[in-house]
Amino acid sequence: MRNERKYKVITLLSFALAILLLGTGIREPWRMATAEYRQHEEYVLKGAQLYAENCVQCHGPYGEGVIGMPLNRAEFRADPDSPAGKDIYRYIYDTIAMGRDGNANHFQWVKVQTPEGKDAWMSYTEMPAWLKAYGGPMDEEAVKALTLFIMKDDPTGSQWYMVGNSQKAPIPAADLTADESGEIPLPDADVSPEVNATAKALLRDYTKSQCLTCHTIGSKGGKIGPDLTRVGAWGIDQAFLEDWIKRASGPNAMPHDERMPIYWSQNRAIASTEIDLSKKVVSEGPYYMPAFEGRLTDEEIATIAEYLLGLK
Repeated sequence: MRNERKYKVITLLSFALAILLLGTGIREPWRMATAEYRQHEEYVLKGAQLYAENCVQCHGPYGEGVIGMPLNRAEFRADPDSPAGKDIYRYIYDTIAMGRDGNANHFQWVKVQTPEGKDAWMSYTEMPAWLKAYGGPMDEEAVKALTLFIMKDDPTGSQWYMVGNSQKAPIPAADLTADESGEIPLPDADVSPEVNATAKALLRDYTKSQCLTCHTIGSKGGKIGPDLTRVGAWGIDQAFLEDWIKRASGPNAMPHDERMPIYWSQNRAIASTEIDLSKKVVSEGPYYMPAFEGRLTDEEIATIAEYLLGLK
């Protein structure tokens, strides 16, 4: 009797162990998938934080593109493990790691005509390398996180609304401190003394003009929009800059293919030395910069634009 009971106990324990192992085996793929998903989301969050700290000024808080190529594009959103996603991952990773060459013989922007005969901008702006191996400040994990952030496979592009959030991906605060004279120091532009004085007064009134809350000019300002310290060397003209300030967003916004470059030199996807004007890169996302039409007068906008174009 004792042996019979012993065998029953062993049989029950064996059966219980088999059930436990079977359950663990069934759950393992799900557990691994969950762990991989969480790790991927951690990369995306880290990428958002890195983007807010390092990329916003050129590519825009929403990835809409400014002086850097728009990144909020459906063609970039893909599963990095899929065949197509692997190619996209390598393209974005390499571009961040190695940067994109500019052309010293050109201004940063040049006006060209599309095959349809419409004026458009081409950019020769250089993108710096970010991976330490190429002289940049980031390690491979950081470049991977940025790449997975840009590629997050969400049709709505929800990752772009993480940037600027004070908890998830805060953008560094603006430096608006005054010097010993009690004023925010701003550089002199190559314009008349009257324009210098009027424009600086408008810019220092940042509750009205708001330029310095987002843009750096000289040593002061924000890090949300492009650094405007040498905007006069970009190659843009007064009419375009005024229009951009007036109609950067909103119901009367400039069309996507007019407000920024739609052609890019040294695009890593372009093998030819000749730019193919049929290959446009047009922003798809919303714009972060507000429109100032109606908030500043036409004369005030013209004065600010003239001052900015005098900074070279």
